[in-house]
Amino acid sequence: MAKITADLADTPGAQALTKGLDVLLAIGAADGPVRFGDIAEAVKMPAASLHRLLAALVSRNLIRYDRRRRRYEIGVRILELSRRSLDGSEIIRAAKPEMARLSRSAGLTILLMIRDGADVFVLDFDDPDPSYGRLVRLWRRSPVMETAAGRALLAAMPRENALELIAEIDPAAAGDARLMSELDMGKALGYVVCRPEVASGRVTVAAAIKDSERMPLAALVVMVDTPAAGVEELHDLGRMLVEAARRASSQIGVDLSAPYVMRQPAQPAASSVTALPTGRDFVGESPIWDDRRKKLFWVDVLAPALRWFDPADQQSGRIALPAITAGLALDRQGQLIGCGQGGFSLIDPDSGRVSALFNPETDRPDNRFNTAGVDPRGRIWAGTMALDQTPRRGRLYSIDHSLLSRRHPAPAGAPRNPVFSLDGSCMYVADADLAGVQVYDFDVEAGLCSNPRLLIEAEAGAGRPNGMTIDSEGHLWIAWVGGWSVRRYDPDGRLVEQVSLPVPMPTGCAFGGAGSHTLYVTNTYIRMPPGLTAEAPAAGQLLSIETRATGNAVLRCW
Repeated sequence: MAKITADLADTPGAQALTKGLDVLLAIGAADGPVRFGDIAEAVKMPAASLHRLLAALVSRNLIRYDRRRRRYEIGVRILELSRRSLDGSEIIRAAKPEMARLSRSAGLTILLMIRDGADVFVLDFDDPDPSYGRLVRLWRRSPVMETAAGRALLAAMPRENALELIAEIDPAAAGDARLMSELDMGKALGYVVCRPEVASGRVTVAAAIKDSERMPLAALVVMVDTPAAGVEELHDLGRMLVEAARRASSQIGVDLSAPYVMRQPAQPAASSVTALPTGRDFVGESPIWDDRRKKLFWVDVLAPALRWFDPADQQSGRIALPAITAGLALDRQGQLIGCGQGGFSLIDPDSGRVSALFNPETDRPDNRFNTAGVDPRGRIWAGTMALDQTPRRGRLYSIDHSLLSRRHPAPAGAPRNPVFSLDGSCMYVADADLAGVQVYDFDVEAGLCSNPRLLIEAEAGAGRPNGMTIDSEGHLWIAWVGGWSVRRYDPDGRLVEQVSLPVPMPTGCAFGGAGSHTLYVTNTYIRMPPGLTAEAPAAGQLLSIETRATGNAVLRCW
């Protein structure tokens, strides 16, 4: 910036141009029409020079002088040029239909905000009452770091770009671990919520619109006047904004389509299914039965929290975790191994104490580990995925008893929930990017997988396979996210049974309970498309299914 200023100083006429622009900016930034003395004070210019510049600007209709009030304001020519710019804006053309739809359905004003340096400002808006369209409304610029819009734009950037911008805007915040954790959560959710202490007295929610390079261009923002807005209301608004931002992004040339969720089936949920009194999870995942404690453990990925349920007394609990955690495994000492953002950690399920272990994928800070599985020799297998669900970013890893990690060459885009055949000769992996289940030949002694092939493929419009477990007959039970069901397949991939559920997006399943006949099913509330909450009031609760099948003993790691 210093070099640019020096070059301008040496260019004939540049100083006068710069001063003229300073005058224009001073008038435009004022709350209303301004006096000559106020302008002179703002730009620190001699009166004679300022009079000449003001006269030149008035002659070009860039500013207007009101002789009666003796005040200056922005001229019609500036407004005309601004209107032309807005009419030609690709961002506005892409976002306008979504803003109109959102404002009507939510009954709230929807803002379209963009970043300019260290600030964000409102580029356009839409009100639920069409008569408001005749009004001119102005919003002040706000600091990037203090708004939901600014944080949503930062969260949507690759981490290195976000860090660079934060260091430029606010060097003191560049090393703020809490801020980075909040941005990572915004990246995973797809939207950001700012409470009143950050957002100037209002609760605001924002989601980023991205360009064809998947970089954030603008943010759709909704402001809720009451600070008492409930958590579910805010996250419902967040989901609506995410869907709208995805559609707007698709108009600019990037496909950010969400996994397809089929319409609710006509047949009711099976009578063997019970919604348990566990409370609602944002994204319940990775259920695992602890046969020593006689409890089921799972995680709420985006809360984030370790969850537990005791079927003996129907009690459940929640232990807050310091970072996004998506996978669980039991070790031979009775503790839990968690994996997620930042790699692997040791979790004491009794005290809730968390101890970091290691991260095999430090070269991809925008990735996190997903669900995990344990092979017959006690190795943990876990895949990774992008925090913002960008396709084809995942890898597949195994970790042995010495904590040595190995990355495996596999055509996996977002591998999850590895499970193993009863004889250990096959490994099954669900892959969100492939919308199917792959089976690998598995060398249990060497810990190597090979010869991947598609075993189960999702049908169009029927959801996608997600979390899996295997029963004592070697059949796979698969939570069909978006498909309102859990399905059972034989080892050759043939569907042999389907259990209808009262929720659209089951995420994982595990056998447990007395005799291991109960299939526990986790599911997601926050990932549901808007509008399904009323149809699926049990969304987010743990489900149980009484089956004729029997589960296997839990494989423990290390």
